[in-house]
Amino acid sequence: MKNFAVLFAGIAALLLCVVTAVIGADVKKIVADDPFFQYQISFDSPGGIRRIPTFSFIPSLVEYSTTKGLDHNIVRAWGLTTGSKKVIVAILDDGFFYQHEDIKENVWHNPGEVGVDSTGHQKETNDIDDDHNGYVDDVIGWDFAFNDPDPDAYIFDGMDASRIQPYHHSGSALGIIGAKGNNGIGVAGINWDVSMMLLKIGAQGTKRDEIDLLAADRIAKAIHYAVDNGAKVINWSGYIGDKRPDKIAALKSAFLYAADHNVLIVVAAGNSAMDLDEDANCFYPVCFDAPNILAVAEVDFEGLLEKRSYADRVAGSNYGIRRVHLAAIARNFTTDVLNGRSVYRLAGGTSNAAPVVTAIAALILSVRPELTAQELKEILVKSSRKLPALAGKIESGGIVDAYSAVDSAMRSR
Repeated sequence: MKNFAVLFAGIAALLLCVVTAVIGADVKKIVADDPFFQYQISFDSPGGIRRIPTFSFIPSLVEYSTTKGLDHNIVRAWGLTTGSKKVIVAILDDGFFYQHEDIKENVWHNPGEVGVDSTGHQKETNDIDDDHNGYVDDVIGWDFAFNDPDPDAYIFDGMDASRIQPYHHSGSALGIIGAKGNNGIGVAGINWDVSMMLLKIGAQGTKRDEIDLLAADRIAKAIHYAVDNGAKVINWSGYIGDKRPDKIAALKSAFLYAADHNVLIVVAAGNSAMDLDEDANCFYPVCFDAPNILAVAEVDFEGLLEKRSYADRVAGSNYGIRRVHLAAIARNFTTDVLNGRSVYRLAGGTSNAAPVVTAIAALILSVRPELTAQELKEILVKSSRKLPALAGKIESGGIVDAYSAVDSAMRSR
């Protein structure tokens, strides 16, 4: 009887594999009509030498050696879902150019601060906390640096007195997560539809050789805001230099608050080419042991951990089998800002690897909104595509796979 049960289980497993293969074969690749989609190699890699612009406003191209099929399987995932406005993704960064032509349609709008109040005034600008969440006129998010409702891209951080252009670090992340897809403009985000909550945490007045002593407080407040206002995924491609134990503890407490409310926080592994499993190399938040944190490394178009050599240092993706969970191809042609206008550029670094995973998490939630943070993290890690170069380097040993992740989520209902 026991042998029969084993045989039956084996046959069932074989049938499941056959059914999975058949269903997977029926899912067609969806190609976006956005003019720069041809340069989004990580979405669907044709392989070979590919030439990609550095900037949309400069005609010069850069050559990259790519491996056919080594991508995030985005175009197949689009056969299952292209995202949903119901999914709220919070993005923590130093400021946002939310007027970008390819971004503005997918910016979150707080339902409690939109419309007309009882006196006939627009809630967006009536200087009243209409939704009673402690923030006045917080329509698209909040600026935790200046404590006002406009998380704009303009900053003064003391690093460069001539810095008068909008800070652009967040620009690429917005495009990767949610540039409006298939609209005939610019690029396609991994989510054609999503609601991006903008939370500005940028330092103000901190000079290059100084530590921002208020950063942990701002970030903790931003995380609480995101959780309390409906975000299910938070992207933070940054870190804090403040190592005071009480500030580290307060920040970790915010992460655990998000965990208690089933909110996943995706963070960048960092770009120092270090093994983060060595405690001496640790920094925060990537080294927190919170159950809802997902740390992301960066690989190149050939599946190798990104590494760059300079005259005085070696840079590249951090790694660590205990503390880094997934990898993603960070080099993406995506949205940017120049002189207050919408442009596009080729971005990289783990700051742009993390948004890839955040975006795919949002795709999953568009079909399985009830998933817990732990379930979402488990699906992303277990459905990853294994790569030889990542074995023994990061927990999953692979890169995030959008189709496999969404398909796995749908099958596990």
